Amino acid sequence: EVADGYAINVLIKKGDALQGTPGELAKWKAKEDAKNYKKEVATNAFAALVHELRGGKVTVSGKKADQKGQLFAAVHENDIADAIFATTKISVDPKQLHIPVQIKSLGKHSFEIKQGDKKEIIELVVQ
Repeated sequence: EVADGYAINVLIKKGDALQGTPGELAKWKAKEDAKNYKKEVATNAFAALVHELRGGKVTVSGKKADQKGQLFAAVHENDIADAIFATTKISVDPKQLHIPVQIKSLGKHSFEIKQGDKKEIIELVVQ
């Protein structure tokens, strides 16, 4: 809420505000509904992905290791994203993945997958 003169002569001219007509309010409401729908779809997709990953194990294979089981190259987020895609056929952005401790050995490990403020810990097998 501002004075009419300030709104018309300054805010609307600069494009910082729009006049509150029924058409503009309807556009704003449609944008808000679309944004909320996208957020809900992303949340549901994340929940489905986490459920599927918990049902099966994510396996990273093909890494070279010595006789003691130490890897020559550490497992990175890109490797895990590729393993998730191979298992579930769902593409995951490596930026959503977090490895708390660098993985440099064969065996069971864990990683964190996150979306927004939701985080889940998933088991990972390195072969």
